[in-house]
Amino acid sequence: MWEKVVERIVNFIRDYVKSSNARGVVVGISGGVDSATTAFLCVRALGNENVLGTIMPEKGVTREEDIKDALEVCKILGIKYKYIEINPMVEAFLKNLEDGTDIAKANVRPRIRMIINYFYANSLNYLVAGTGNKSELTIGYFCYDEKTRVLTTEGLKTYRELKPGDIVFSLNPNTGKVEEVPVKAVYTFNYDGEMISIKGKRTDLLVTPNHRMLIVNRSGRLVFTQAVEFLNKRHSIPIPTPWDGYTDSDYIELSMFIDQSCLYHNAPEPMPTEAFFYLMGLYIGDGTCTTYEVETIRKTTLSHSELLNFRDERGRFISPDKYRCERPVKYKAYSVYFSIPKGDKARESLISTLETLNIRYRAYKHFVRVNSKALYEVFKQCGTNAKNKRIPRWVLKYPADKLFWLYKGLMDSDGWYNQNYQTISRQLALDIVELCAKLGMHATISVRKPKIAEYNGKIIRSQKSYLITVAKRIKTTSIYPERVSKVYYKGVVWCPDVPPYHNLLVERNGKFTFCGNTKYGDGGVDFLPIGDLYKTEVWELARFLGVPEKIVKKTPSAGLWIGQTDEEEIGITYVKLDTILKALEKGYKPEEIPKKFNVSEDDVKRVIAMIERNRHKRRTPPVVSVRDLIP
Repeated sequence: MWEKVVERIVNFIRDYVKSSNARGVVVGISGGVDSATTAFLCVRALGNENVLGTIMPEKGVTREEDIKDALEVCKILGIKYKYIEINPMVEAFLKNLEDGTDIAKANVRPRIRMIINYFYANSLNYLVAGTGNKSELTIGYFCYDEKTRVLTTEGLKTYRELKPGDIVFSLNPNTGKVEEVPVKAVYTFNYDGEMISIKGKRTDLLVTPNHRMLIVNRSGRLVFTQAVEFLNKRHSIPIPTPWDGYTDSDYIELSMFIDQSCLYHNAPEPMPTEAFFYLMGLYIGDGTCTTYEVETIRKTTLSHSELLNFRDERGRFISPDKYRCERPVKYKAYSVYFSIPKGDKARESLISTLETLNIRYRAYKHFVRVNSKALYEVFKQCGTNAKNKRIPRWVLKYPADKLFWLYKGLMDSDGWYNQNYQTISRQLALDIVELCAKLGMHATISVRKPKIAEYNGKIIRSQKSYLITVAKRIKTTSIYPERVSKVYYKGVVWCPDVPPYHNLLVERNGKFTFCGNTKYGDGGVDFLPIGDLYKTEVWELARFLGVPEKIVKKTPSAGLWIGQTDEEEIGITYVKLDTILKALEKGYKPEEIPKKFNVSEDDVKRVIAMIERNRHKRRTPPVVSVRDLIP
């Protein structure tokens, strides 16, 4: 079993570091079993030359045996390490801070260690490997408030609606481009405490202070910082660069949308994608399509294919006398209408595009009509009336240079002053937000309530509409400290796990932002090799890897203060904690666990309370899954 677990974790580390364009990893080595196991795995994955250990004791607090064990781990693995005593930094912090609680003072230490890890990681282009295990991660807390929603390929979803496998939009930090990725998991908990409110012209967020915000640093790189940092200085939130898409072709094959057996004529020729997308944009804004029955007199008994054999010298169809007849027949006609009257800004562009695409049409004073089953079948996917208009999913797979022409057609139809677009279709409004993100633009949505007005003695009632405001030619949007504040919040907080880039496009009050996921500890790691292993399983894996037995058997301690141990801090042994957590994971009810697993009712209540309280740990992305390998 452990051979397969190690193989999967090692491959995960190797692939994740490579996909991040990093050169190696930094591991904070405390002398405990978690950090030792993590270091052993990283060396297996990357080689000892690509792993840097950091040993960061605090004199008078860190046990001497921990320092010796940390040094021994580095020696066994043959890795370089940095030895830094953090006493001067802790003293400087506490000297300049007002009186705080003991736990607040104690937590200064891991935060300083986080800063040191990232100092070396940023200097060397390394990632920080976390050492958290599943026992710790299960009692974590999360990031977004209840009003925050996620834009998916199926529309906006709340935390109640979002589920693993849903496709969301994530920014690749190496390219700055949008990619469609699946949600791995969604976590929710109750929260009672301080949140950070971040508001801007294009941003509206309410997140926990530790929340990882995706920003553009001074060098133009996409990096993460904690939300609380927005209180201190201006930050820039990224706008995507135009995306590459997943489907590309210079021509659209209309024949793929229609039943060839129903055609009276040859299949339509492929149409240039850019011109066709422009026509689609005009249709979405100002078009409709319909079918109707037409009655006429048929003058031959020959079928259409048979009639092709009878032509005169001018190519006209002729029917021999014996096949002549006169009988009424009905057939279905397919029409596409563009409600673009003469004098409209888009009329000339429409006519020119139809002629470019070799589409026959009839122009009238108030509209242009096209009779075409092929065009009808394609445009029907875009909706047939203003309220159900949308952009088909297959269209949104095309790269930005093709999608631009769809955007131009939309704006030439219903677009107006200052690049705004108004529609009564909620789905179309969301599709345009996605379209803009893929074009390297930013869009916001504001809802306009229905209005009642009088015109020439008639009462006119408008419908609720959506105004999409598009910002073009900007690379970032700025958030200033005066628009950021601390607020009290009581309710559900939640966070999705979205590998591999750990950010997604979220919405609050019609404003859309690419924002990150909460990470383990204090936002101080990039990935967690042992994050899917309970503490007792880490002990087993450590023995399998050859971690010295004295480290495996050592009493676990985070070193927050002299004599502190993890088990005393959480009030239960890891053996009992893991027993209860595994039972809950397998679906046992709390009242069933004491009898079934030889633990007390108080222990079960204590563990459940820790999970619900979720104060000092956070769930992190990404975690390599090995649960299917462990009985």
